[in-house]
Amino acid sequence: MTDYTAIDALLADARRQAELPPTAQRRALREALDLSRTQVAKALGVSPSTVAGWETGRDPSGEIREKYAYFLNGAQEKLHTLTEGAPPHTPDGSASQRGTSQAGTPADDDTTLPVPQPCILCGAPATHHVEGYPQH
Repeated sequence: MTDYTAIDALLADARRQAELPPTAQRRALREALDLSRTQVAKALGVSPSTVAGWETGRDPSGEIREKYAYFLNGAQEKLHTLTEGAPPHTPDGSASQRGTSQAGTPADDDTTLPVPQPCILCGAPATHHVEGYPQH
């Protein structure tokens, strides 16, 4: 019988890379929170020029990609909390009611999408177009 241990170990370590927003959105998130590249670089253990590269077209890989994705997701949630007063996702993982009036009807700049599309800010499925982009 063939030994499948090496294959099992390979599959156990395999995982999908963390999703990252578009490069322009990465910079916009950082700047919206008044964070410098140096501050982000220090928190991630890289140089400011590395962060600049990630904001202009390069993508990190491996464990640092996971950390950067974690930072970007946290920055998105923080920014949303600061601007909307509520997190972009409810605890059950569904999208919040951003873009609705107090009566629960869509706001003027918000249209419902027939099929969820990746949010321009965080990549999670979004069911609304806000100012022309899929968002929560």
